[in-house]
Amino acid sequence: MKTIKTKPLWLTSTLLCGAFLLTGCDKIKDIPVGTGYAAKQICSSLFVSELPRNTVIHRFVAPQLQELPLVWNIQVDEENKTVSVRDNVFIEQNLNVAYYREGFGCTLLHDATPEQLDAQLPALYPATPPAEAPWPLGDGAAEPDVPGIDYAQLNAAIDSAFVQANPNPANTLAVAVVHEGRLIAERYALGADRHSRLVSWSMAKSFTATLIGLLQDQGALSVNEPAPVPEWADTDKSAITLTHLLHMAPGLQWSESDQGPTPDRGRMLFTRPDHAAFYLQQPLTAEPGTEFNYSTGVTNLLARIVQDQVGGSLQDTYRFVHESLFAPLGIHDAVLEFDTAGNPVGGASLYMTARDWAKLGLLYARKGNWLGEQLLSEAWIDFALAPSPASQSYGAQIWLNHDLKMWPYLPADSFAFRGFHQQIVLVVPSHDLILVRQGVTLKPEHFDLQSLVTGIMASLPTTSTHFASTSP
Repeated sequence: MKTIKTKPLWLTSTLLCGAFLLTGCDKIKDIPVGTGYAAKQICSSLFVSELPRNTVIHRFVAPQLQELPLVWNIQVDEENKTVSVRDNVFIEQNLNVAYYREGFGCTLLHDATPEQLDAQLPALYPATPPAEAPWPLGDGAAEPDVPGIDYAQLNAAIDSAFVQANPNPANTLAVAVVHEGRLIAERYALGADRHSRLVSWSMAKSFTATLIGLLQDQGALSVNEPAPVPEWADTDKSAITLTHLLHMAPGLQWSESDQGPTPDRGRMLFTRPDHAAFYLQQPLTAEPGTEFNYSTGVTNLLARIVQDQVGGSLQDTYRFVHESLFAPLGIHDAVLEFDTAGNPVGGASLYMTARDWAKLGLLYARKGNWLGEQLLSEAWIDFALAPSPASQSYGAQIWLNHDLKMWPYLPADSFAFRGFHQQIVLVVPSHDLILVRQGVTLKPEHFDLQSLVTGIMASLPTTSTHFASTSP
């Protein structure tokens, strides 16, 4: 077991108490969220993403937690695959422990034991070595000599995503570029490579919506029907439909915040064992379908709905996701994480490589067709990419450029899966372009998406062959 050394206890106590006297009691209330966030993110970054320890702790996590890094105590147990984080003032009161399970990532223990979490697990599907073929069929390198591509311009554009100037580093970990179904460029930094499974944050929302789409296509769900949430039967929430949830407009009270007076997202993700249960108890404050209110809680509830429909257990979700989506797309080692209760964290915690995220983007770019098989119906794709009544910039868990407000410098047909710290899978159908960018950008202004994507588009041929729906 390794402990990250901090300042002496007497000094840390003085620093912490002084900081909280200056900043107010809300900061003290934030400590459990902070230690939970730190334990979970350090655990997943070390054991799932396999990123360098010092980079994860000191460059990615510590700068986000204000005064806490002055006094925190971190223990990484590589043998038992746990990460424990507490502060040196309140000690056990704010202790959080994250536990790693092979194939299922890291989960905060709360009141559970590692043995209890292990009892949830199914046998893993056998690992399938990737084929020696070009992407997306195999693990071959990016194609460096596609006719018509200005590679000098392309590389210069990608350079702009990896500016690491202190004190405002972009912290870009991965960029992958797909044009006309071919991987034409990729680059990695800060310990990541093409096999690194990196955190999705809210890009996972688009993945969870895809699972809803698969069930809709199978006739197991209908997005126009009331959401199958037994706790809402015969209540004022019984009229909330799946469409309302998918559009982020169910009318429930929610603050998408990790700190401050109403840190709903932070409390759910880092202090509650059952994320969906926390969300579905929120009060109804608006008529369903009328107000857009972005919420990770919504998608964690959608993920529980998926689990309920496919059998009700973690094992059932693992089987369904693997057999219905990952195996057909050739995604072999993605990690979907679960909360302590065993429900998928479908709003924030899917770990995949940049190459695998590009596959999901390509599936949507090809109207649900994958190598000649209609994996998702065109009807679902059209529904997912249609602006919702509550927001012209949002469809079914996917961001849209329909009104040119999201990205004024891009065509109106552009859409994206987006996440915290500037994660993005950006699809520009009119240019047959898919851009994946993953990283830990601590402030949005430290990463310039416009320079990256417009620079890439400038490198492409002025005329591109329109894709056929059966092409890779």
